[in-house]
Order: sequence, then C-alpha cells, then structure tokens
Amino acid sequence: MRKILPLLLLAVSTAPVLLAQQPENAQHPVQPAQPSAQEAQPQAAPTGKRKKSPPPPPRRLPEAAHLSTVAMVDLPGRPGFSDIAFANNELVVSQTNANSIDIFDPQNRRLVAQVTNIAQPRGIAVDARNNRFYVATANSVIAVISSQDWQVKDTFAVQGSPDVLALSPDGLRLYVGDKENSTVSAVDTSLRRTIGTVQLDGRPECIATGDGHMTWVSVQDSATVVGIDPELKIAAQYKLNASQPAGLVYDANLHRIYVAVRSAVIALDADHGNEVARVPAAPGVEDLTLDSAGHTLFAAGGGAILSMNTAGGLKEVDDLLADVKGHNIVFDPGRKLLFLPGGREGRSKMLIVKDLSQAGAQPQTETDAALH
Repeated sequence: MRKILPLLLLAVSTAPVLLAQQPENAQHPVQPAQPSAQEAQPQAAPTGKRKKSPPPPPRRLPEAAHLSTVAMVDLPGRPGFSDIAFANNELVVSQTNANSIDIFDPQNRRLVAQVTNIAQPRGIAVDARNNRFYVATANSVIAVISSQDWQVKDTFAVQGSPDVLALSPDGLRLYVGDKENSTVSAVDTSLRRTIGTVQLDGRPECIATGDGHMTWVSVQDSATVVGIDPELKIAAQYKLNASQPAGLVYDANLHRIYVAVRSAVIALDADHGNEVARVPAAPGVEDLTLDSAGHTLFAAGGGAILSMNTAGGLKEVDDLLADVKGHNIVFDPGRKLLFLPGGREGRSKMLIVKDLSQAGAQPQTETDAALH
C-alpha cells in the first residue's frame, strides 16, 4: 500500500504534462505555419513574358508578275532557228535545219506562208520602206524576199560566209557579219555590191545600227564592242568586263548600248564605253529586244526570258522560265507580246509571252496594302 500510493501521486502530478505534450491534431486540425517576416513580404508573380522587341519593318509584298505565257503554237520542221523579225506585221523566222523561212501571223497565231528551198537561212534584216527583207544563206548568197507575197525576188553573192545582218536606218547599206572570217562588210543595197570590209579581232555575234553615225558590233572572241563609222573605219572599241558577248541593242533615246554577256546583261555609255549598269541573267543569255517606248529591255536564252527597266539605268523587272529551248526573241509593241521560237520534246514551237508591266507601277508593302 505504501508502494502504490507514491505511484498514484506521481501519475496524478505528471498527467497535465503528458496531456500538454500530446499533439494538437489528436483533437484539432493542424494549423498552418505562420510565414516569417521575410516570407510575408509580397513577391512579384512571374509573368512568363519576355521584354518586347521593336516591331519588324514592313515586309515587301511579292511583286506581281510582269511576264505571262499566253500560248505555245506548233511550227513545222525540226527545231533549229537562227533569227526572227517583223516584216509587214507578220513574223518571219529563219529555220536553218528546215531550209525555210516561216511566215507567222501573230494575230491569229498560225503559220500563213513558208518560203522553201532557202539553203540554211540565218540572219534577217527588214527593209520596211521597200516591203522586203534580206536573208543570209549558205553558199555566200543573200536572198531578197518580198514582204507582200513572200516570194524570192532576187539573190546576190557576197564574199565569205554571211551570217548576221543589219540594215542602216536609211536602208541604203546592208551590213553583213561573217563569223568564219571575222569580218563585217557593207553592201550597197541599190547596186547589190560590197563597198567595203572591216577586219575584226574575232567573230561578229550581233550588229546594231543606230542613228546612222555608228554601227555597233559585239565581238565574242575579244570580249569587245566595236563601233564602225560610215567610212568603214573602227572609230570605237570598248573592252568589256565580261565574256562571251552576244546579243546587242542600241538605244537611240538614251544613247546606250545593251549587251548580253555570259550570265548578265550590261548597259554601256555609247560615248565612252563605260559600264553604267549590270543585271544578272541566266547562263547562256543570248538575244535582246527593246521596247523603247516602254523603256523595257527583254533578254532570252539559258531557258528563261528576262525583262528589265531601262529608265534611269538597268533594273530587273521580272523573269520567266521558258517552256521551249530557244534564244531568238522579238517584241511586238502593238500587242505587248514577245515571240520566242524554239524546240520542245523534239518539236518546233512558238512561245508567246505577254508583257503585263505598267509604267510607273511601284511595289507595295504589307503596310501599304492594309491601307487600301
């Protein structure tokens, strides 16, 4: 009894302590811990947003196409064309492989006549005043063909092997380029007689007659443009910063010479031969044709057609992949059409392309477009 009493007293004295040490969640829910003074400070909530960058400049909208394929017309014979020109509102095309001259109606887009038995026809020069055109042929012969009934009216012999042709503005002289002998000869068209020959440093690829004071010739081997005066003397010789000059056009309004060279078209100052502009082009670009009223130059070759604006320099406007393999091109200013004879899958074709360019049209930006 004495041992039990102290134990009872000890139990009674320690009961409040044990009760105080029991966890509060035995009878009450757990209370959340109070934040510290530092934790109690408000914290900026993360936004996940980066610092704003300045808006990008307005992106230029793609310029509208200026060249568009209109049609592709079958031509007779195997592909192999040397030159193309307008005569009496019809297209005349020399088909070297077919030994013929095709007469093509651009309005109705069909062949209307054919001059046959022309031995390997090459260059063409049109005499609009006298309703005729000249064709360089094999065997050192120039054929004279009427642009009214499409009959051969005359032929005359020249020295060497005639290839490229050009007629003086007054129609009194026919310039004949001979690639085999690297010469350019002048023929009196009334007498049908050669009056002089100029020896060059290479093959004459193209001849352009301008204002009557100078005849320009692209010489491929020496990469030069040569100016021949009326006395048949070389009065200018411009060395090009390029190779393989081919097609050549003289712009009388701007007094410039445009030359198709390897992978480019260049513009030269006709007075001094300085290069004033250059536009990259497809490798193999070869022929040029000029719309002087519309200030547009067109180039063909290398599987493409290129249009360039000549006002204030030389600037690319548009390019179009050609559906035919050809390098001769001519522009119809009345219809704003380009004609390119060539071959496709072994057959002769005439590709017709529309020039949709408008004078003074400026490319828009997305910002500009949103305002209209």
